Amino acid sequence: MANRVLIVGRPNVGKSTLFNRIIGKRYAIVEDEPGVTRDYLEAVADWAGKEFVLVDTGGLVPGKEGLSAEIKKKVEEELKKADAVIFVVDGREGLTPLDEEVARLLYPYKDKVLVAVNKLDDVSLEKNASEFYALGFEKLFPVSAQHGKGVGELLDELVKKLPEEKVEKPPEGIKLAFIGRPNVGKSSLVNAILNESRVIVSPEAGTTRDAVEVPFNYEGQQFTLVDTAGVRRPSEVEYGTEFFSVGRSLKALDRADVVCLVIDASEGPTRQDKRLGGLAERRYKGCVIVANKMDLSPWSKEELEQIIRKELFFLDYAPVVFTVATEGKGTRELIEAVKRVWEDYTRQHKTSFINRAVQKILKEKPPPRYRGKETKVYYAFQESTKPPTVVVITNYPDAWKESYRRFFIKRLRELLNVKNAPLKLVVKGREDEKRG
Repeated sequence: MANRVLIVGRPNVGKSTLFNRIIGKRYAIVEDEPGVTRDYLEAVADWAGKEFVLVDTGGLVPGKEGLSAEIKKKVEEELKKADAVIFVVDGREGLTPLDEEVARLLYPYKDKVLVAVNKLDDVSLEKNASEFYALGFEKLFPVSAQHGKGVGELLDELVKKLPEEKVEKPPEGIKLAFIGRPNVGKSSLVNAILNESRVIVSPEAGTTRDAVEVPFNYEGQQFTLVDTAGVRRPSEVEYGTEFFSVGRSLKALDRADVVCLVIDASEGPTRQDKRLGGLAERRYKGCVIVANKMDLSPWSKEELEQIIRKELFFLDYAPVVFTVATEGKGTRELIEAVKRVWEDYTRQHKTSFINRAVQKILKEKPPPRYRGKETKVYYAFQESTKPPTVVVITNYPDAWKESYRRFFIKRLRELLNVKNAPLKLVVKGREDEKRG
């Protein structure tokens, strides 16, 4: 098992800034708004030759219901697994009753705890650190996470608490991103697939802020599940936390191999669902359309699939699955659909097979003439996978208009048996090929 280091504290003390500082990149969203981190984030960090998994948690606040209770529950679960804990407090603001409440939560794990008194950017402020000894923890470090001051001394002490072992990084496998509008059930689906409450779920729209990556093995196949923030229409996105959340969701889409476009089965496809589907299609991503909340749908599966196929016609290669995430229904079918998409998305064909398929299409319907001259195809080959990318070498690339390209791709997918994934067509002239 990898060493785990947990960062805890009340909201807005700089936990995510310290997390980013230690791992050396901007991974967690940082804002001057309390409660930005809600799910916990993990990343591998190292210091002085020791590697460990660093875990950033949501800010702890009083409350027996809703998100605050969920965050506290997650922290309590993680404390049991942690090898060390960094308790972050705000040195500028001073000791607060909420810091004392968090400290009481940490007392059973006292030997694991290091207190990071944050936001002490100026030497004159360091005297503020001493009041935090009242919390009852022995190791206390004045730091400025934003500027890196004192973080090295904190980490020197931290690694002394960690046993000598290396982090075993699991293979990423199929990177599977869940995208969709807010509150369509993306986090519930991730939890249902994992069969655990890994991602915080709340009726409050927009609970997920960061893109949360979770390794997962299904019958020997390795996955990395990526739960993302719900993406609203651009006109509705405010600058700040939500702006960065949407940016992370789109980056997650770019990194993904397969995208699960989650729609609300009680509403059917919306304009924003089409927009998100278009993003996946233009990026040539493997895709599964997930109609969640099927228990609330006014349509049968057959009726809803017809509606989806009509509205999301440009994703004609994407399998449609129906789920009720809150009951765990349809998750096995979802994963099986993802595996079929992956198989087609990574399919490699011999050049001879590609050329036979291309010649068959050309006999059925040759490309348009160019300025009265015949458009010829010299040869074709598959350049790459993810997506399968076929290059056609021709004398007149400009003759290949959009309508003919669509026809050609559709027939090529049929002949190459790429049913569940997009296929990318690249048309080049001979001079382009030589330059390439």
